[in-house]
Amino acid sequence: MKAVAKANILHLVNGFAIGGAELKLLELVKLIQKHYSNKFNQVVCSVGQGGPLQKRFEALGVKTVIFPKRHKFDLTLVFKVAKLIRREKIDIVQTTLFYADIIGAIAAKLAGVSAVISWETVSHSQNYMHSRWHRRIAYKFAMKVVFKIAAVSAEVKASLLKLRKIEASKVQIIHYGVDTEKFRKQNFSHKRKELGINGATTVLGVVGRLEPVKGHKYLIDALAGVIGKFPDTVCIFVGGGEFRDELELQAEKLALKEHVIFLGFRDDVFELLNIFDIFILPSVSEGLPNVLLEAMSCSVPAIATSVGGIPEVISHGQNGLLVPPENSAKLNAAILDLLADPQERIQIGMRARKTVQDAFSVDKQVEKFVSLYEESLNGI
Repeated sequence: MKAVAKANILHLVNGFAIGGAELKLLELVKLIQKHYSNKFNQVVCSVGQGGPLQKRFEALGVKTVIFPKRHKFDLTLVFKVAKLIRREKIDIVQTTLFYADIIGAIAAKLAGVSAVISWETVSHSQNYMHSRWHRRIAYKFAMKVVFKIAAVSAEVKASLLKLRKIEASKVQIIHYGVDTEKFRKQNFSHKRKELGINGATTVLGVVGRLEPVKGHKYLIDALAGVIGKFPDTVCIFVGGGEFRDELELQAEKLALKEHVIFLGFRDDVFELLNIFDIFILPSVSEGLPNVLLEAMSCSVPAIATSVGGIPEVISHGQNGLLVPPENSAKLNAAILDLLADPQERIQIGMRARKTVQDAFSVDKQVEKFVSLYEESLNGI
């Protein structure tokens, strides 16, 4: 490693709103702070907006900076970030999400830092291909500057190579990891009572922003055929979003109003996962959703669409069920299969937890990032 007492890392992210990528960054910073503070100092910078995660980063004892953007694609922030890199004597720049990728890479180039890592948490390659020409040029230049891209799944890596034309040697797969000690099966029966759900009711659950790409409408369509055969079933939707009114209207039209519960954003997802009998992820597009790994770590049997990195985690019929995206009929059939066989649900849940313990623990994830930091400082 570079001959310094500690290496200084700048984590650059689009904002401090609560999202999957932002929460994973918070977790990574927290664990590096806890286990590797003898090797690294950390600074976190938002290039766009503040938000509820700002205080949580500050509570970790890391310097936290916000550079608000004046418009949607404010390249003047490049110079502010470059100044921050020089002032904090940054050795490594790690970027999370598309806008931060571009700002961070160009700023690092201006500041003379070559150890730049992009954390590709979800594949938006199709959106990228249809984005404005100047954004594609800026991204292409930024990726030439980047030392390595950490992709959360093999599918994300494949899309980077095929659609964004990134050279394979620049992309390293680092799967998301879960704290399996925290996310484990526990009794939260009080949470059922809090939500007015009796002990005999079967609970289906989905966690994710209420927007079209998450595929909630296909789940609601699938529920219409489930309730007729298993009337003592409810489905909990955890997450906020502008699509909520439309989904509630859809449920009402299908006479499902008494069987669906929209909770909005929650900070008790761990407890909610533990009252789910089946976890459902009906997404149209995904990278590698961390909440799926969390549910599996809690021994909850999962039904998920075969998109993104999900097939890298779920082996159909072994540790979960896979269904095609945008296919309510197949989703309905999978739900009915698991509802009809409680013992199989238990076995699938047990195998799901073992999968996470063996291959998707957060300790393995952090170790791989630390190795990547050391490699980038050595310029290998």
